Amino acid sequence: MTFSLTRSVEHAAYVAAGEDELGNEIASYALPVTVRVFGWEPPRSDEPALAGHDRVVVDLKLYAPQSMGAKPADYVMVGGKRFEVIGWPEDPNDNGIWSPGLVSVNLRRIEG
Repeated sequence: MTFSLTRSVEHAAYVAAGEDELGNEIASYALPVTVRVFGWEPPRSDEPALAGHDRVVVDLKLYAPQSMGAKPADYVMVGGKRFEVIGWPEDPNDNGIWSPGLVSVNLRRIEG
């Protein structure tokens, strides 16, 4: 079975750009590239029930081809919003029964 890749996102790979004076890695990103994907689940948001707390964490699962090559700390633009890749993609393609050619990429955005 082949899945149609009908949606587009922008993917920017994380690239370490050296170290600062304290030895911490300096974050940088490659230029974003357009990637065709199968789609994504509706975003889920969570915020603590605390008075005065205005931070919202938005999680989204993206279904992309293995060739996207997403890795932790990359970012993906979905619907005009920037999400960070959380962890390594979930890859069901090595199970010996079915190989969909897609991976599940976990994304997170923090607002506020």
